[in-house]
Amino acid sequence: MHNDTRFSLDKAQAGVGIEDAPALFRLRQRFLRPVEDIEVAVAREIAPFLEGVRKGQRIAITGSSRGIVDLRRILRACVDALRTVGAEPFVVPAMGSHGGATAAGQLRVLEETHGIDERSVGCPIESDMEVVQIGTTSTGFPVFQDRLSYEADGVLVVNRIKPHTGFTGRVESGICKMLVIGLGKQAGASRIHQQALREDMGRLVLESTRIIVESKRPRLIGAIALLENAFKETASVRGIPVHDFDALVQAESELLDQARSLLPRLPFESIDALIVDEIGKNISGSGMDTNIIGKKQGMDSPRIGAIYVRGLSEATHGNATGIGNADLIPRALWPEIDLSSTYMNAFTAKRLMIARIPMMVENELQALQVLLNFRARQAPDSLRLLWIRNTSALDEMWASESLLDEAQADSRIEVLSPPEPLGFDDSLDFVLPPRP
Repeated sequence: MHNDTRFSLDKAQAGVGIEDAPALFRLRQRFLRPVEDIEVAVAREIAPFLEGVRKGQRIAITGSSRGIVDLRRILRACVDALRTVGAEPFVVPAMGSHGGATAAGQLRVLEETHGIDERSVGCPIESDMEVVQIGTTSTGFPVFQDRLSYEADGVLVVNRIKPHTGFTGRVESGICKMLVIGLGKQAGASRIHQQALREDMGRLVLESTRIIVESKRPRLIGAIALLENAFKETASVRGIPVHDFDALVQAESELLDQARSLLPRLPFESIDALIVDEIGKNISGSGMDTNIIGKKQGMDSPRIGAIYVRGLSEATHGNATGIGNADLIPRALWPEIDLSSTYMNAFTAKRLMIARIPMMVENELQALQVLLNFRARQAPDSLRLLWIRNTSALDEMWASESLLDEAQADSRIEVLSPPEPLGFDDSLDFVLPPRP
């Protein structure tokens, strides 16, 4: 006989009930908001790279799976610029193992996540998981490159630069990582993560990048580096020469420092409970940005008692990579998880924890009852709770009343509404106060 496995936590066991739900207020954080005119900036920054491009040459442009906000427009601007000198550009998915590590899956990620197809970017899109080995690291592991890019007359690397969610180094998520892992496809991504079980990932990326840059092929013509502001807008477009390894690393390192200064943050350092509406690969490579939630190795801030993730973003298409960084999820989320794509990411990254399934609650009253048990003080109204849409949307959010005094005292925070009680519907799921 099948046992009932539903979580049976009740008020008597939890010590709190509906009447202990906190009052919430809406707040807005003030962030720097630099914005770049995309088409003008791309034309300006790509111009030096066009001098070495000849009529009829096939130039591969990298297309990322990361949720780069203006990627379609940026790729189209690159295509248009290359066509002015008679080149024949095409886009290659450069996303390691994403899209289930299949050629068709990676095409689907570009189209469904970014709206990128041959019509929207004005050139062919060619996808293949076949790779070519171009070298070997000092630890004996192969360095791979996407066959299509390897065989092209030139490669233009396009990627956003930002702090990585899994390691810290001179360069993190950006041009070098795109060369090594994105263009390494599943085979290259898997091998470098395997090495990183014993070696420092930052050093491995740099060593592999040097091998790629100093190899005769692929023939790299340049890189377009992107920075985004806290509002997920393109803040800066910069061209980086890639013919010299040291110059590439220096330029990317300086842009990484700028990216850190633009990174949004939670407005409080100590939080008992964090509610997150959605996680997804389009939001962060780790579903939730570990730089935001303090889960990156070596971080001790912010301090978060427990994290409740309510759902997946539509654009992640069931890929729940990073769900292991949550502490609670609703049971209803389980059928929405695509285990194949989630597990492929975890396998390739050699980080099985990111695919672990957290505790599942039957309704959101239970979620609150669990979260209330992580408060630092006994009184229910002392709960320090934040509720965000996702780790890329941190300009506005809800906070519990216990944080109101701190918010009002912080010049970077604007309080948008007075505290009002958190409600519940007939299914005992959350009902937010009306938005101001």
